[in-house]
Amino acid sequence: MPYSSPHASCCASLRQTLLQGWQQSFPLHASPFRQMAARSGATPRELLGVCQELHRNGTLQAIQPCWGDGLRRERWRFAFEPAAGAAALAALPGCFRVERCEPQAGMPLLWAEIEALDDAALARQLQRLPAAPVARLRLTAPPPETSLPCDDPRLAERLEEGLLLCSRPFAECSRELGCSEHRLLAKLQSWRRGHQLAGLALKPAPTRVPQPGLLALWRHAEPPAASLAGLQAHSNVDRLVGAPASPAWPWRLSLVLRAAPQLAPDLLRELVAEAGLPAPDHCARLQIDQPRDQALLFRTEVVAS
Repeated sequence: MPYSSPHASCCASLRQTLLQGWQQSFPLHASPFRQMAARSGATPRELLGVCQELHRNGTLQAIQPCWGDGLRRERWRFAFEPAAGAAALAALPGCFRVERCEPQAGMPLLWAEIEALDDAALARQLQRLPAAPVARLRLTAPPPETSLPCDDPRLAERLEEGLLLCSRPFAECSRELGCSEHRLLAKLQSWRRGHQLAGLALKPAPTRVPQPGLLALWRHAEPPAASLAGLQAHSNVDRLVGAPASPAWPWRLSLVLRAAPQLAPDLLRELVAEAGLPAPDHCARLQIDQPRDQALLFRTEVVAS
């Protein structure tokens, strides 16, 4: 019978815990790994060692911020023709999603979602592309009356670079920024209380494997709110966007399913029938790429590798 040492078993358990992630709950504390170790049953040294190993092999990201709804910003959905290039889109710091459609008459082949702090920041990113979007829609964003602009962009940019995986990551960051660790932690706590920062995360990198899906577009459909709510609640519905049709965005309704290619068409027909919708005007299989798990709002000179 194979022998498994207690240490090996402990490390395996720690890896599993870390890969499940402290999604938004990395401790805002001078010794965060000591607090995490108390909850995981490991010593701080063991926990930090496993984190560093997973980070070195690319499995675990550095400590990252998760921006909250209290941080003022904009989110857009765009459609492009192939001249824009999927790789060029993925290289935009604010782009966190690219969809590549199979060719279908009347449908753009590339779709993307991009976040930016404001219109000027968005324009600077779009200028990097070899072709302009053929359609655009501003999605729901934190409203001005309940959100605030960032009051320390330098700190926010440093957070987006990722904090060092060491025993005192906030102390290391404060030294770089020329402030005290106490002041830095107080600022992060203030952002969290104001919902500008949802938390800090220690989690795996997003998958580099494209995910299959299906995109359906309606130009004139206006389903009742109950039907939209039912569609939105379905586990396979990844995106549901309703908007008044306009020259800038000619589709009244669009839906993205995440499903295996062989299952997606039948699933779409079922959902359309349940919602009382007509058949979509356009429909195509697609591949969904996630260049990063959230937009980079402050580290805007980054180019994706």
